[in-house]
Amino acid sequence: MIDPRQEEQAALHVLGALEPQEAREFKAALQADPELQSVVAQLTPVTGALAGAVPLVEPPPQLRAKVLAQVAPVQKTITLPERKTGFGYWLPWAFAGGLAVVCVILFAQDSRLQRQVSDQSAQISSLNQLAATLQASTNQLQQTVLALQATNRLANMRIAMLNSQLADAPNAIAVTLWDSEKQEGVFVVQNMKPLPAGRDYQLWVIDPKYQTPVSAGVFQVGEAGTVRVAFKADKAIQTASKFAVTEEPKGGLASPTLKNLVLMGG
Repeated sequence: MIDPRQEEQAALHVLGALEPQEAREFKAALQADPELQSVVAQLTPVTGALAGAVPLVEPPPQLRAKVLAQVAPVQKTITLPERKTGFGYWLPWAFAGGLAVVCVILFAQDSRLQRQVSDQSAQISSLNQLAATLQASTNQLQQTVLALQATNRLANMRIAMLNSQLADAPNAIAVTLWDSEKQEGVFVVQNMKPLPAGRDYQLWVIDPKYQTPVSAGVFQVGEAGTVRVAFKADKAIQTASKFAVTEEPKGGLASPTLKNLVLMGG
């Protein structure tokens, strides 16, 4: 990427304002850098156009007569009028040169702004791709659950998907794999919001054998909102019909707080 110093040198190069040593170094860099060549190619027409904007200086009227007399057969010594060196003579040239410098600087700044806009567009595109990847991950998780349910190897496993019960966290989702023979399971959750100090998430197993849900332990999620934990229920489970997650005080409670229900499914 062209840096501001190279842009400045490119502007001075097309104006012929570089010192000899700087000009040699810039030409060497120009031959090896296609992007720098492109910037110089864009700046060159600007200075060429500005050159045509320099006002013409009308010669003194007596100059023509004296020139004609000089080329006559009889040679004469003609003293040409002194060249004007005052402020009025140099003003148009100074104005044109200043205008050229300003235009070149503005052109360089416009090029830098266009590159910044291009970089921001690339960042937005990357964020959109990340969002699409996260959505694809959720869909893949659901497809994995369906595939596991169709596998004969998991005949003794109870697989359940838990969906969000919160309006402010609709993307929260979890999966439980419960082995009724071993009386243990694995719990995987995504997109859960981290809890403040003094609060825990608590997992519950709902078995028709018991009047109230059976606690399966408490857990926390990291900043990414994901966690994978192994769990066991506090009581022997005959039929794990459903699973649920509530938000409880630190350490959990003996029975769930239904108004704090976060996830549920079976």
